[in-house]
Amino acid sequence: MKQKEKTNIKKSTVNFVGSIGYLFCFLQLFWVVMLYFSVIQSIPLAPPETDKQIEQFPGFTLTLPDPIEATIVGIVVVVMIVLTLYILVKIPMSIAKTSNAVVHSAAEAMTPVVIKAQHKKDIKKFRVKITTRLILAIKVLLVIVPIVLTAASGLLEQQSIDYSIAMIIGGGLACLSAAIFIVQYMMASILRVKPLDLW
Repeated sequence: MKQKEKTNIKKSTVNFVGSIGYLFCFLQLFWVVMLYFSVIQSIPLAPPETDKQIEQFPGFTLTLPDPIEATIVGIVVVVMIVLTLYILVKIPMSIAKTSNAVVHSAAEAMTPVVIKAQHKKDIKKFRVKITTRLILAIKVLLVIVPIVLTAASGLLEQQSIDYSIAMIIGGGLACLSAAIFIVQYMMASILRVKPLDLW
């Protein structure tokens, strides 16, 4: 039982590092969306607005809320702060779990195709080997594709962010993602965690 607990602790530690890697991959993709925002923004979604008369609103006076209103506002503020903290903790883990599930299911779906293409027998050992290699390849793509798209943002006519800044931030995020995944695989090797158990 103790051996199983040790194994679970090792897996959890290594996969925690992997979840940080997925989080940085998500940040890379988010950065790419920010860079291409000017293109998205230039797509007309509504007809141009005609000149409208600006309505004048009368001036208002500030009145202090009564104790009941102040209590309700206070409760709402506390709930919003708690909800924000919960979201800040929960979202990164949700991103990591979803990314892991997508990467593993994609690798498992592609494994039979790769085995068939290589004209090999579909045995468990070979399937595990191919699946772990595909997972690694997908992780590499998750790091490389956003940096390629970041570099390609220089071809845009209208850039929302200066190209040199875009490349510094995009390159920095890509380096962090790659470094974290490398650390994860090194830790897995040292702690003897099976490659298929990695996030």
